[in-house]
Amino acid sequence: MMAPSRAILLTGASSGTGKSSGTGQAVALRLHRAGWPVYATGRNMGALAPLAAEGIQTLYLDVTDEQSMIDVVEKVTAEHGAVGTLINNAAWSLNGTIGETPMDEVRNQFETNVFGLSRLTQLVLPGMRAQGQGRVVMMSSMFAHFATPGRGYYQATKHALGAISDSLRHEVARDNIKVSVIEPSPVLGGFVPTTVSDLGMTGQETGGLYDDFWKYFVEWHGAYRETAHPKGRGRTAVRAEDVAKVVEKAVTSENPRIRYRIGFPARAVARMRWTIGDKGFERFVRFFFPIP
Repeated sequence: MMAPSRAILLTGASSGTGKSSGTGQAVALRLHRAGWPVYATGRNMGALAPLAAEGIQTLYLDVTDEQSMIDVVEKVTAEHGAVGTLINNAAWSLNGTIGETPMDEVRNQFETNVFGLSRLTQLVLPGMRAQGQGRVVMMSSMFAHFATPGRGYYQATKHALGAISDSLRHEVARDNIKVSVIEPSPVLGGFVPTTVSDLGMTGQETGGLYDDFWKYFVEWHGAYRETAHPKGRGRTAVRAEDVAKVVEKAVTSENPRIRYRIGFPARAVARMRWTIGDKGFERFVRFFFPIP
């Protein structure tokens, strides 16, 4: 039995620019500063440059490109014997209604958020089994528990991630591999659209069934734009650093939790449906979130 690897493979670490919340970079920095050997990966090597400047190993990895995943896993294995911890952070959020979103975009959403992370997990498991232990951390969302108009396909990937994680946890428990799911509330400073065109949809922005809805959708999300002094709903959001702190717990705890729910909204919605029932929860969604 080989000595256990401490190497951490983190996907989606080039987040922090464009359409992402910055949690990937925050996680990489926190774990690196705590003394862990971190391999921070992503598709945008330019965005990884600040991490490289901190002394973090940065590598190109696209979870929709199997060869790039194989290359990274082989590199970590050659240098540390195995991937000790995999943090599946790479994801993106598809905006669009269920009936109008082109299926090619839906498939792309699932390729990154579900199929890619599943294949990468498969690639690291043999090394974890060989060393007799390992950790898999899945970056999910409070929206793993319910869905709202406009992001149903993205939220479906988070529902899928919960099922995959629960199944995997039982399958690898005998190998001393621990699986945890991170479910944050909305993250301040994440991708917050300022115009409908920022949503990146194809042909749904204008002249369609949901014009008024998308305008309000953008306005509603503005509450999460202000990071210094958030107001209203923004005060219930969390920061990327808060998420990173919890991820560190999932990596270092001797007995990590099955799920880490970060922030009041994430903790509340996980229980609310069972308390007030499906119809009551449906009324809550219609009251709180943008509805066509």
